[in-house]
Amino acid sequence: MSQRTGGGTRLFRSCRSAAGLLALFVGLPAALYPQAASRADIRNAWDDVLVNVAAKTPPHSALLVDQAPASTGFGSDFARHFFFHSSTEYIRQEVSFSGLPTNGGVIDLQRGPLGFTGGIPFREAFQPNADHLYSFMNWGTRGWGSERVNTNFSFRYRQDLSHVEPGSPELTILNAFGANRRLELLSGTAEIHGLPGDGAFSRSSLQIGRQYVYGAELAALDGAQYSHSGSRYSVTLFGGRRFTYYGDPEQRAMGGGNLRFNLGGGAGLEYQTLFYVRGSHVVGFYKRFEPDWYFKSNFKWIGGAPVDYRAQIMYAPPNGKTNVRASFLHKLTDDDFTYDYTILARDRESFNRFPALVLGPISPWTQFVVDAHRELIPWVRVGGSFWIRRLNDGEEDQGPYDTSFEDYQVNVQVYPLRDTEILLELHQRNTDRLSPLGVTQFDDISRAGETKMQDISGEVRRSFIGGRLLLTGGAFVRRFNFQNPFFYIDNARVFGLLGGVSARLDPRTRLYFDYSLDDDFFVFRPSIQRAQVLRLGLDWRY
Repeated sequence: MSQRTGGGTRLFRSCRSAAGLLALFVGLPAALYPQAASRADIRNAWDDVLVNVAAKTPPHSALLVDQAPASTGFGSDFARHFFFHSSTEYIRQEVSFSGLPTNGGVIDLQRGPLGFTGGIPFREAFQPNADHLYSFMNWGTRGWGSERVNTNFSFRYRQDLSHVEPGSPELTILNAFGANRRLELLSGTAEIHGLPGDGAFSRSSLQIGRQYVYGAELAALDGAQYSHSGSRYSVTLFGGRRFTYYGDPEQRAMGGGNLRFNLGGGAGLEYQTLFYVRGSHVVGFYKRFEPDWYFKSNFKWIGGAPVDYRAQIMYAPPNGKTNVRASFLHKLTDDDFTYDYTILARDRESFNRFPALVLGPISPWTQFVVDAHRELIPWVRVGGSFWIRRLNDGEEDQGPYDTSFEDYQVNVQVYPLRDTEILLELHQRNTDRLSPLGVTQFDDISRAGETKMQDISGEVRRSFIGGRLLLTGGAFVRRFNFQNPFFYIDNARVFGLLGGVSARLDPRTRLYFDYSLDDDFFVFRPSIQRAQVLRLGLDWRY
C-alpha cells in the first residue's frame, strides 16, 4: 500500500514538473516576442504552474507595528551622534578599634571632669563606619549638526551619606565643605575641527571651554586651545583663566603652547611652555630606530634656572613578547616647584587658613630606572624593575622626603587554565636614612621615616560565561622598618585581603562589587585594629 502511494506521489511530481517545462517552453516565445503575448498571459502561466504552493500566511497582529514616518530634521539623528557614560559607586568603610589610645594619647571616652590623666577623652575620633557616594558622568556629541563639531562634558559628584565626626579616621576632603558634598564640572568643551575639503583649516581644530592641556605642566583652564598640523610640524596654542575647586587664587591668567618638528627618519624636536606666575619650558628630542628602538630626551628649566634633564630608551619588537625601558633623570638644581607650579599663586580664599604646604627645599638627585617584561611561553610572562636614586650633594642633604633609595620589583603573570590569570609580585625598598642619634630639635624629622619595606602580593582572576562574569581574589603581606629620634621599629607587619565580582549585564551595563580588608599596626594609629572597605558600583554606557 505504501509503495503504491509512494509511486503515485512520484508520478504526480513528474507530471507537475513536465507541465512546468511545457509552460516554460510555451511562454518562452512570448517572452522573446512581446507582441505575441502580454505580460498578463505570462503571469497566468506561472500561476497555473505553482497551483500547489502553500497559501501565504498573513503576519500576526502583534507584529504589525505602526511605523513613524522618517524625520530628517535637525534633531532626528541626535541619538546616533550622542554618547553617554556614567559610573556610580557606593562606598562603605568599617573600622574596628583595638582599645588602645592613639599616638597623641586620645582615648575612646566622653569628655569628663578636669584633671583626668588617663588620656585625652575624645569619642569622635573612634567613629566605626562611614558611607560615601561617588558618581562620574561624561557625555557629548560627535558630528551632530555639523561634521566639524564635537562636544564633551564631564561632571563629578561626591557626597558623604553619613555624619562624620571631627577627628574620625573616615574624614575626607568632602567634610571640609558645607553639606559634605561636591558637584564639580571637570570638563566642558566644544571642538571645531577641519575636514579634508576645508583648505587651510583642514588640519586645524579649535577647542573652547573648560579643559586640560598637557605640556610643560598640566594646565587646567577655562579658555581656548588651537591646534594645527602640517606635513612636517604641529603646533598648539592655548590660553585662558585657571580654574580650581579648592581656592581663590589671585593669579588666574595662564597660557602657553606646544610645538613639534618632524626632522625625518623617525626623528623630531619638540618645545613645550606654560606661563603662570613663572614660566616653565621643556625642549626635547626623539628618535625611532625602526622597528624596535625608541629614544627620547628632554631638558626643563623654570624661569632662567635649569631644573631637570631626562633621557629614556625603549625596546619593543613587533611580536610583543619583550618590552624593555631604561630611563635616566638628573635633578640639576633645587629651583623646581616644591609641590606643583600652582603653589606660587596667592590664595585669597579665607577658608584656607594655611596658604601653602611647606615641604622644604628639593635636594638635587640622580635616578636610574630599568623596567623589563618578557613572555617565556604563551601562558607565562615575567617582569621586573629596579630604581636607584642618589642625592647629588651627599646624604647630609637628605630630608624627610628626599633620600637615596633602591627599589626592586619582580612579578609573574601566569595563565594556567583558559580564562584564568594569576598575578604574583615581590617588592622591596631600601631607604638610606642617616642615624637619628644626635638630633637636638624636637621637630626635626629629616631623619625619621621608613628604612626598609618588603611586600608580597598575589591575585587570581577567573572569567565565566564568555567573559561576562569576572571573579577576583587576592592577599598581600607587608613589613616595615622605621626610625625616629626616640626609637627603632623593625618588622612591623600589615596583612590584607581583597576580592571582587564584576558582571556585564548587557553590552552597555556592568555591575561590580569590591571588598578589601587590612589590619593596622601601632606605628601609624594604635587605635585601629583593622579596616574594611566595600564598594558597590554600576557602569553604564550609551
